[in-house]
Amino acid sequence: MSTDPMPPVDKAPPFCPMRRFPQLMKQVESEYERPEIREFARLASVQEAECYEVTRQGIRTKIPRLEETIQFAQKCNYKRIGIAFCIGLKEEASMVAEILAAKGMEVVSVNCKVGGVPKEFIGLTD
Repeated sequence: MSTDPMPPVDKAPPFCPMRRFPQLMKQVESEYERPEIREFARLASVQEAECYEVTRQGIRTKIPRLEETIQFAQKCNYKRIGIAFCIGLKEEASMVAEILAAKGMEVVSVNCKVGGVPKEFIGLTD
């Protein structure tokens, strides 16, 4: 991807976690010393380099996100993948689950109603 340096933190918006929590960001950085975290980050960077291209209009993806996700899962040797979705998107989630299963993945899913509180509990009736 780009070899441009990161912009200075003081130029980031006030809500940026790197600005708001500098000590925490230093702690997070130490996580990359763990071999499994370092390898995950390496594979994610490889995936990014393979799936994006720089054009005159800017950076764009070369393949659909779902295919990118499948390729990344395969690079990581994942056999099981989870999907979380809004109940209003259950048809779409079902299609995604079918595609992932066809690629040899075991799919585990959860929707937004799991553990949800009925609206009547918070005073809504209609």
